[in-house]
Amino acid sequence: MTYDTDLLVVFIKAHLLILSVSENDKVSSVKELLFEQLKIPVNRQRLLYKGRLLADDHKLRHYSIGPDAKLHLIARPLVDWSGVPSSSSSCSPQAGVWQTVSTILARHFSPADAAKVYEQLMKDYERSLRQLSLDDIERLAGRLLHPDGEGVDTSYMD
Repeated sequence: MTYDTDLLVVFIKAHLLILSVSENDKVSSVKELLFEQLKIPVNRQRLLYKGRLLADDHKLRHYSIGPDAKLHLIARPLVDWSGVPSSSSSCSPQAGVWQTVSTILARHFSPADAAKVYEQLMKDYERSLRQLSLDDIERLAGRLLHPDGEGVDTSYMD
């Protein structure tokens, strides 16, 4: 097999993964590679390219996916019969929050729309974090560490 294309796969913005694939590879092959790297079962993976859900049986060239293309991976949550997400997945707390957001969006939007809303939410969140000043962070830390305000000079917080 020859590799003539590198794909950038984005998963919850915290995970960026570059895969070397051929335009003749099927989407299902890409999902297998993702399983090897991320241990997310293939049946839980949804791949999007330019807001479009990719079908497992199509080849990458069907979607005109070329060099340095950017795919978005959405992992469906593990769900038991009661409808409650399983706790068997071992994700970081931050990844868990974003996975929950992804799950909620998937309930209310089509896969393509959910991906767009998710991406915009991530952009807004990251922009908000970048705009925090040191003073903002100090005030936030003071409020979180001392919620009742005891023993903390709060005169500068107004």
